[in-house]
Amino acid sequence: MFLTPFVALFEAGPLAPKLGSLFAGLALLGVYRRTTASFFGRGKALWFTALLAIDPVLVTTTGTGFAENFLTLVFVGTIAAILKSLERPKWILVAGGAAALAYLTKSSVGPFFLIAGLAGLAWRFRFHGWSALRNRPYLGAMGIFGGLACAWALRNIGWFWDGTLGGLPAAAQTSEWFGRAMGAALTQFGDYLWILGARLPSCVGVFLLVAGPWWRELRSLPYRTDEVSSALGLAAVLTYVLAWLISGMLWVLERSPIFWVDMTRFVVIANPVVWWMAANGAATLGSASFRRRFVAAALVLIVLNAAAFLSPQAGVFDAYQDLRERTRMGDVVALDRIPKYEAAIHLARTGIVLQPYAEGIKADYVLTTNMIRVYAGFRLLETFGAENDTAVMPSFSAALWARAE
Repeated sequence: MFLTPFVALFEAGPLAPKLGSLFAGLALLGVYRRTTASFFGRGKALWFTALLAIDPVLVTTTGTGFAENFLTLVFVGTIAAILKSLERPKWILVAGGAAALAYLTKSSVGPFFLIAGLAGLAWRFRFHGWSALRNRPYLGAMGIFGGLACAWALRNIGWFWDGTLGGLPAAAQTSEWFGRAMGAALTQFGDYLWILGARLPSCVGVFLLVAGPWWRELRSLPYRTDEVSSALGLAAVLTYVLAWLISGMLWVLERSPIFWVDMTRFVVIANPVVWWMAANGAATLGSASFRRRFVAAALVLIVLNAAAFLSPQAGVFDAYQDLRERTRMGDVVALDRIPKYEAAIHLARTGIVLQPYAEGIKADYVLTTNMIRVYAGFRLLETFGAENDTAVMPSFSAALWARAE
């Protein structure tokens, strides 16, 4: 829904989601500066918004047209509304709506969002006791979130349910792929425990890249006695824990690199919350200590940006460009292990017909990420990105086959 006006103005193609992501990123900076100023003062708002503006994950995903900027925008809105509700309870209704948008934006969260909801309820109970369950705005926020989530589940059932009782849960879920990942993790539980252990140090390392320069400020916060500090700490910790659990499930199914830097997309929404925690704990803006910490934090982000931009482009994107140049209107391209919606965006306005690959298909080309399969009736034209695979970031290699004459 958010991308609709961009597609209407610029048609289907890579430009529309990239502009949508850019617009969401600019809106995020505006909302973050205003809310930070409201909570912690205008001076701190300027410094910490500057850090958010150079977050390498948000910068790079703007260029790919991913949803991280929009997701971070609604997540920041959710946490900001929760903090505002501590003084003006009706703000929790805004938090419920924003949380629902975050849930629907990141479908891979799936049922794990219930963990976040229960943790939020426990936090509320910790400070307000049983009265939290009698708070009408709080109950209303739960109703808003539940209503939107159920409405989308009903939409999914209407489209995908096969009419059987056993098929009902699968049809209602937000992501079939994540449902498969959960099933794989349960049936290969040993592998799941292994990847959780293997990835734990890298998750901690990613957190320290953002939080490390502000560790003194973060340690000084009274998490047990102050609602604001505990709410921020809970939001940041939950994001990392859920990302750790979810990315492990996806690994069991996908077998992606163990130390995959793309996993940072799962936790980028926590970065502005960590900087709020730093702003909450920072005492004097003009001190030499604060300036040193800010410079250290900014240098980390700048170095990570440089590393991201020096990385080679994923091979499949080179394959899309090759297809744009070599195909003619009406050519049929069969896709194997490549999302049709992704290919449709990158091959928009070419007149190419996209079809899922099947044995015996009458296609002019086959585009695949399966680098070892041989396609009967087709000859290999070129491979893209295979030489760029690393231990931390796959190249998303692709192979292009043409119909044998």
